[in-house]
Amino acid sequence: MHNGDVSEMRRMLGLTDAPTVRAGLAAACEFFRDVIHANPAEWVDYFRGIDFHSDVYERLLEVGTPLARHVSTGTERPKPFVYFTVPGTSPTSTGTTFNEVRFERGTVLTPVPALVSVAAAISFNNMQRRSFDHVSRVGGGTQYIIARRHLAALSLPT
Repeated sequence: MHNGDVSEMRRMLGLTDAPTVRAGLAAACEFFRDVIHANPAEWVDYFRGIDFHSDVYERLLEVGTPLARHVSTGTERPKPFVYFTVPGTSPTSTGTTFNEVRFERGTVLTPVPALVSVAAAISFNNMQRRSFDHVSRVGGGTQYIIARRHLAALSLPT
């Protein structure tokens, strides 16, 4: 891990200096650098969707692990990673609030590394934050972040 990643990300996200937060940020930064091959600071807005007060860690998803995702039918920012969750998880529990979504269900065909986290709750009751998206989300759902290049390790609809 690059020195300073954790403290810089903690500062950018306005997070407390707590052991669980530091450990989760370290795991996320390392995953983004080593598995996704991306600078974590470039994806700070996506880190906001992770609850760093809960455990965040890398896990190898085993063959047969069921996955689900809610895919926007609109335009998205191209990302080197893809979000998945546990089948049955509501889109608002994972921070998804697209106008229209397509539900996909898949299975892991070949073991694949994933960053495992809990989705952060997002509230826009405090309107100091300027954003185009003002839909509150309850969070709490499991998130699996998988490198886009590893999608071939999954069975997904074509």
